[in-house]
Amino acid sequence: MSLVDSRPAMAVDLTPHRAVYNMRLASADGRSGVTEASGSMVYSFWDNCGSWAAETNVKLKLLYSENGEVETNWSFASWEAKDGKSYRFHVRHTRAGSQVETLRGTVKRKRASDAVDASYLAPMGKVVALPAGTLFPTRHLIDLISSGEEGRPIFRRTVFDGTSLDNPYSINAIIGRDGASDSKKAKAAQRLFSDAGLKSEVIRHFRMAFFSNRSKNPEPEFELGVDYRTDGIARAIRQDFGNFVIDLTPESIEALARPEC
Repeated sequence: MSLVDSRPAMAVDLTPHRAVYNMRLASADGRSGVTEASGSMVYSFWDNCGSWAAETNVKLKLLYSENGEVETNWSFASWEAKDGKSYRFHVRHTRAGSQVETLRGTVKRKRASDAVDASYLAPMGKVVALPAGTLFPTRHLIDLISSGEEGRPIFRRTVFDGTSLDNPYSINAIIGRDGASDSKKAKAAQRLFSDAGLKSEVIRHFRMAFFSNRSKNPEPEFELGVDYRTDGIARAIRQDFGNFVIDLTPESIEALARPEC
């Protein structure tokens, strides 16, 4: 099967919401030097009729055996046209109070399937070539969940979100069944969904490996495991950076108003 699948995605109705996740160290090996991690991630998603918008704010403290505690703040905002023709993004990253990186740019194309250049305003003049069929993040999420609904165990696409200069990524996803529905964390999350007025949804586990299109390294840059409801809300997230792993567990969920389109 080619990387660009011509089959239409099944209808997936993403729920506008705001979720707060606790971040904790799941594991670390000696190479990382990380001995402890704590923090939070706030994720907000809106449906604006003809577009989607999302915002992520991360505050993470890592304790290193030799360098002590380092606090990282990372924020990401995006706007994505539902027709796949335009996209905007803005990233801010600070570490120990110092600016590490600012990324900001736009993508515009005549057709959603066209090859195109992503143009950066920060760093000014940076241009990244996106191959034909590149997806933006919300469309990728919809197609990913659709693949699970269709019973397809593997899903591979090229995705651009602008969150790093390693973009775009080839994301290889393995889709499995929910194996944690009876765990204490899963039941606690279900109570949060119920308290937010959200009905029960099918949940599947998505294991995603991210490969930079510019790298020839056979190993992924990082991996992500997410338990997604069919409405796009994550029940649990695991960020695997190779030599240390962070688990994200929902602390609060709020359903946001849908627009009258």
